[in-house]
Amino acid sequence: MAANRSKTGYVLLGLLNEENLTGYEIKKIVDTRLSFFWSESFGQIYPELKRLAAEGLIAVCEEPVSAGGKNSKQSIKYQITASGRYELQEWLKTPVEKETVRYELLLKLYFSNSSSSETMLEHIREFEINHRRQQQMFDKFEAQLKQNLDVHSNHSRILMVLSFGQKLWESYADWCGQTIALLEQEIAEQGIPQNE
Repeated sequence: MAANRSKTGYVLLGLLNEENLTGYEIKKIVDTRLSFFWSESFGQIYPELKRLAAEGLIAVCEEPVSAGGKNSKQSIKYQITASGRYELQEWLKTPVEKETVRYELLLKLYFSNSSSSETMLEHIREFEINHRRQQQMFDKFEAQLKQNLDVHSNHSRILMVLSFGQKLWESYADWCGQTIALLEQEIAEQGIPQNE
């Protein structure tokens, strides 16, 4: 196992272990299915695909891609090799690193005693709206998976990950509701008219 491999490499190996994909398709999956706990940019994905291919962990796939006749990075599919599968399995055995959590919203709320309650109320409402949208998207994805549990061996594991996300979103919704009520109470006590 490469000692200094980035986590991006393992994301790519994991997704390619499920199916052959283009870099664009990988980005789309990360932005939808993994968005509540992971993110990758095109600037991370394409250089890592090149590195993995150079190491023989993935290979360009002969599978045709319908990309409007364009022969570009977006129309090249990759497949995992036996060495890539071995590397992925070795990484799965290693201990999980300590998780880091960074929420700019919470940082701003923590220091917001010098700011208006209205500003924080807007930030939290936006946070709530964005997470409700994500939750709706995940509800659809979960329904699709449940209909196709036998299609791929890891669908039951993906449902376990989605369950974590759903519980997280439930707690976000509870927290948003409580915090919005507290901030609205502060605004009412200060006699500040709220923007509708």
